[in-house]
Amino acid sequence: MLSKSILHGRAVASRLSVSVSTIPPSFSSQWPPRASFTSQAEEEALLMTADSAMQKSCYTTINWTLKGSEKVSEAVKMMVANKIGALGVTDETGMIQGIVSERDYLAKVAFLNADPAKTTVKEICTWGLANLVTVSPENPIDRCMEKLLHSGVRHLLIRRSKDKSSGIIGMISVKDIVKCTLAKNDAQLHRLEDIVMVQEIARGL
Repeated sequence: MLSKSILHGRAVASRLSVSVSTIPPSFSSQWPPRASFTSQAEEEALLMTADSAMQKSCYTTINWTLKGSEKVSEAVKMMVANKIGALGVTDETGMIQGIVSERDYLAKVAFLNADPAKTTVKEICTWGLANLVTVSPENPIDRCMEKLLHSGVRHLLIRRSKDKSSGIIGMISVKDIVKCTLAKNDAQLHRLEDIVMVQEIARGL
């Protein structure tokens, strides 16, 4: 009677559209072809980038910017209404030049008993492109996580291109990055499981 692992291996081989009878006796690490182990969704998960996270983020469906001249009270209303922790801050031309977070409000307004209705967003935000923590759309999701942890922030702004002076086109949160990282890890685990199962088939023939 075939072992449970061999039976599961046959199911894996079937999913890979590989007939067990065609598996070469001299199994090598190059067979089956690497790409055949994963579905299209899994391949996409293995190649997650900052752009992948941005496309899945709630920031693509809401207004997440406001002018630096706006009052902090307005920024708080926007963050609470949209259940988010940060907003992009624009200059008078509409270009994103800064970021304001709930931390900024707590440390620079609430803690100091300042009046949020009289304090402007620009007074408490991180201002200036050179001071922002940014990534380009093609940055791998692992690199995004590293930058997040290294910088001690919970949001990354996404540049238009690799050029660090290019404009900001989006924002992602730690939640977005964690979701993509988990999806990538699951895809990697699934690939390894399939490789092991097909190897077991080869040894059991």
